[in-house]
Amino acid sequence: MELYVFDKELNFLGILEGFFSLRWIRKYSKCGEFELHCGLTPSILNLLQRGNIIWKNDDAEAGYIEYRNITVNAQKEEVLVVSGKFMTGYLGRRIVWGTERINDTAEVVMRTLVDNHAINPANPDRVIPLLELGELKGIGQSINKQTSYANLLESIEEVSLSSGLGYRTILDLANQRLIFDVYEGLDRTAGQSMNAPAIFSQEFENILEQEYTDSLNNYRNVALVAGAGEGADRKMVTVGAGAGLDRFELFADRRDLSDVDENGDPIPDENYLPELEQVGHEVLAECTEIQTFDSKVNMRSNLTYKEDFDLGDMVTCLNRRWGITIDTRITEIEEVYETNGKSINVTFGNSIPTLIDKIKQVVR
Repeated sequence: MELYVFDKELNFLGILEGFFSLRWIRKYSKCGEFELHCGLTPSILNLLQRGNIIWKNDDAEAGYIEYRNITVNAQKEEVLVVSGKFMTGYLGRRIVWGTERINDTAEVVMRTLVDNHAINPANPDRVIPLLELGELKGIGQSINKQTSYANLLESIEEVSLSSGLGYRTILDLANQRLIFDVYEGLDRTAGQSMNAPAIFSQEFENILEQEYTDSLNNYRNVALVAGAGEGADRKMVTVGAGAGLDRFELFADRRDLSDVDENGDPIPDENYLPELEQVGHEVLAECTEIQTFDSKVNMRSNLTYKEDFDLGDMVTCLNRRWGITIDTRITEIEEVYETNGKSINVTFGNSIPTLIDKIKQVVR
């Protein structure tokens, strides 16, 4: 497989034909990432500069280099390791500059945030070059979103997790542009009839290795969200439900969500409280039950990658020996390219939160 390299203006620089390994990790509700290991030569070192863009021609997305490291392996070979994020990672370089209040579908909310703070911001210095909005698809439920001075990419991730919509930045080489796209995976579960079902099971020989995790360690189903005000006058909402030992509560202190508008006028409760409710939905979306199959997919099976299943699709996972059947979303796909061939590791369902994820939850 060849890797094509471009500069940040999408000018073609060259082709990397040989490498030791490539991990290409696609994510539905987060920014994807990659890691490349290759032999070191002066030309390769010059080609794989920080900021340059790597693209493989079977993918809609590309990634930019943000880290380089040179090591010597056991065979005394010099190895260059480069890693970085997919192009959506550019949005992590921006904040929500000021306060945004948007009452619209989740798709429009994400698009508006990107447009206001990366495509058409008031300050032209904040424009991310070549970035445009993709086609409006009319998907997602209506939400009330208020955010101030938060990281732009993290704000979009919050909306994505709570709404079930994915996002990505598509590389359009023909027109030298980057297209921010909000999308929704197909329903390929066994119980529907709209699309050809995708059922993953070792019994069907389309799974080589399988690991199942079922955890309540991070689970919460009721959020008490506190907004503006003091004492008995503080505005609060409760989101979620549960009783007895099936009730898992959390408190979200969002005093930063102002109940006055830009002109200093009070925001009516019928407009302000839905914003607090959206916060509750977002924090609970980060604290779901962990029920996931981490699986290595058989590349020579009855299901073809990107034809019969893809990132974001809802599919059915089955293990009769364990007595487990779940309908779940493909949330992450790791493509691994090595000298002995290609493999795919698929995450079905929610993954276990990392330490960084937990820190972000506490900070919020």
